[in-house]
Amino acid sequence: MRWENIHIAAVGTWLPEPVAVEAAVRSGELTPERCEVFGYRSVLVAPDGIAPPDMAVHAAETALKRSGIAPKEFGLLLHGSLWFQGLDVWPVGSYIAQRTVGRTVPALDVQQRCNIGVGGIELAATHLAAGARGSAVMLTTADRWDGGVNRWSLHEDHVYGDGATAMVLSRRGGFARLLSTATVADNSLEPMARGDEPFHPVSPAAHAPLDLTRRSRQYKAEHDEDEAALRHARVMLQAKVKALAAARLPSSALAKVVIPATGRRKGEYQLHHLLGVEEHQTTWEYGRTTGHIGGGDLAAGLAHLVETEAVRTGDRVLLFGGGSGFTCTTALLEITEVPQWT
Repeated sequence: MRWENIHIAAVGTWLPEPVAVEAAVRSGELTPERCEVFGYRSVLVAPDGIAPPDMAVHAAETALKRSGIAPKEFGLLLHGSLWFQGLDVWPVGSYIAQRTVGRTVPALDVQQRCNIGVGGIELAATHLAAGARGSAVMLTTADRWDGGVNRWSLHEDHVYGDGATAMVLSRRGGFARLLSTATVADNSLEPMARGDEPFHPVSPAAHAPLDLTRRSRQYKAEHDEDEAALRHARVMLQAKVKALAAARLPSSALAKVVIPATGRRKGEYQLHHLLGVEEHQTTWEYGRTTGHIGGGDLAAGLAHLVETEAVRTGDRVLLFGGGSGFTCTTALLEITEVPQWT
């Protein structure tokens, strides 16, 4: 989808201090083998006493201030997460909206696992392009991996980090122009996140540890792992190709690619190879210090590029998201100015 007059006005984050992975290896929480394969240097771990919704509020406050947009201009807030937000059966988005953009702004809690950080951009852009309420949308994410889960071994492909992000999209301008987005899905890959686990009448998380690794391995034991990997790769490549085609740009036009901080894989073939870019063009060097903060990887990576002045005016940046299901969304931006955020 090609977009006109949709902009990224600001990005904000709330990120805790990193914990060196060597500490987790010494404590036995992370095996030396997994540590070596993943390639992380550190993982963000939030202190006790703060819940994901408040983390999101802090990130949104930063984004709101940086955007210079008045709360009355907002017509929608979208909030995405992967894990428990502090209460069951509760509208998290409304809590965040009340404390940031106002009591009358509609707020929706949206899901698509780790893809929501970019999938939410496409949803927000659709809202703005339709001329619906307001001229701006706030998109937030937040997760804290505490209680009932072991962040170091929960997933076989990465380690989860804590953090919250916020992004402001606007019809009235910003530091980056949204050129295009593309979403591609293959719902036949959904069982990879479910395995053979039966549905439960209530959440079993309070009584039994959540184990995503077991689910994935069960799926692989009954399916062709190579064929599943090929289908994942096909979805990812199509999402990249479609976003570039909509913007009428070649891959060589990309200055940077913001990728999920999902850890490296065994062997030499890594995500940047699939995307057809050099690793130094990606945000991996940053992501290996944060761990995988779910849907927040993309906004955090973009904020890092801006704050470190790793992008220049005119640069094209691809945000590359993906979430179990399997759905992949890409968003292509053009940097129109490099803001001096404080």
